[in-house]
Amino acid sequence: MKKTILTIVITMMASFAFSQDENKYIESMKEQIKLMKDSKTQKGFQEAANNFERISTAEPEKWHPLYYTAFCNIQMNFHTQESDKKDTLLDKAQAFIDKALELNSDESELFVLQGLLYQAGIQVNPAARGMTYSMKAGKALNKAIKLNPENPRADYLLGMNMLHTPKAFGGGPKAACELFTSALQKFKAFEPQNTLTPVWGKKSNQNLYEQHCGEKDSQESLEE
Repeated sequence: MKKTILTIVITMMASFAFSQDENKYIESMKEQIKLMKDSKTQKGFQEAANNFERISTAEPEKWHPLYYTAFCNIQMNFHTQESDKKDTLLDKAQAFIDKALELNSDESELFVLQGLLYQAGIQVNPAARGMTYSMKAGKALNKAIKLNPENPRADYLLGMNMLHTPKAFGGGPKAACELFTSALQKFKAFEPQNTLTPVWGKKSNQNLYEQHCGEKDSQESLEE
């Protein structure tokens, strides 16, 4: 009887300690996500990336810190003009995406992030990388949709792919608008699983939707 009671007490203490550690982890992540969202410069994203990387080291079994470290490095790529620095940042982001996929190979958001990285890579050298990287992005984003058909960020980025694909190859504004419209509807219905779930892309998709789809066409698309 005493042994049973001792086992219960130890189990309860371990559960409490785990709960405390988990709460500390979530609060730390929430702080860095806020810092990331408030960042407007490369310096701000660098600070957030460093903090996420430290959390990933302390929590090696969790994929969210790796995801956000990669995301921050991709954002820093958008804030620099030097091709060599862009590639260095994207290579670093890729390393964190690879680690995250090792932990969770069925996570739709990780394949969305992979698609975003390939699209960012196109901008480094559009002439040399455009076709190849666009195809890679499309493959990753279609994988994201297969894993979660309701992921709005996958449709949004696929719309970006279509927008910059020649009509002769099935792209152009009309094809893009179908995806921007789908993403818009999915963003409206989207409910994050928890406070760490990625939520970016809604405003950018809305802007592209309004810019390329036209008010009349947009209204008709929404009613279909």
